[in-house]
Amino acid sequence: MSGENDKVKSAFEIAMERVQKLGSLSDEEKRKLKEEELGPAGKALADRYLSGLPLRDLDIELGRHAEADRSAVRRYAVSHLLEAIDLGNTQEDDRILSAIEHLSGDSGLVGRIKDILKDYRKAIEEARQKNWGRLEAAERNELAIRGVSGSAVEPAVEASAEWLQIRSDLDLDFLKRLADARGNANRP
Repeated sequence: MSGENDKVKSAFEIAMERVQKLGSLSDEEKRKLKEEELGPAGKALADRYLSGLPLRDLDIELGRHAEADRSAVRRYAVSHLLEAIDLGNTQEDDRILSAIEHLSGDSGLVGRIKDILKDYRKAIEEARQKNWGRLEAAERNELAIRGVSGSAVEPAVEASAEWLQIRSDLDLDFLKRLADARGNANRP
């Protein structure tokens, strides 16, 4: 586009121009197109929050959208925040869950996800207690075979293939549970 008077057209406006050439859309089709346009706004809001925007400012940012659009922006933001939950990052997960509850008002969803995360942390700790001594002894034995020994030697159990497999199996199980909770959420 050129010239000072030209304006940037939204995806919705461009789509509407194309549709006018083809014929008119039903109200449902127009609503879907409009809602799809709001997806990036919801994602951007979630990304800003994940980058440090305070929780109290979410409402201010939502207020910059037309009242009729806020519900869709809110749903897309919640959907993106749900995808950002990471099993291994307790502090950030708590922050994300606060925003999800604030935006969705669904404390049941947040409670289910908190339970999954709590169960995950418990399962990791139980696996650590059950396997750590054996894995550490195996790593020390492997190092001794290579000629590395002594009281200063600390085996890297966290990096051992067996521990990584145990973690991977646990992660897979809990990621499935988390995906089920996400899927049951009211998403766009």
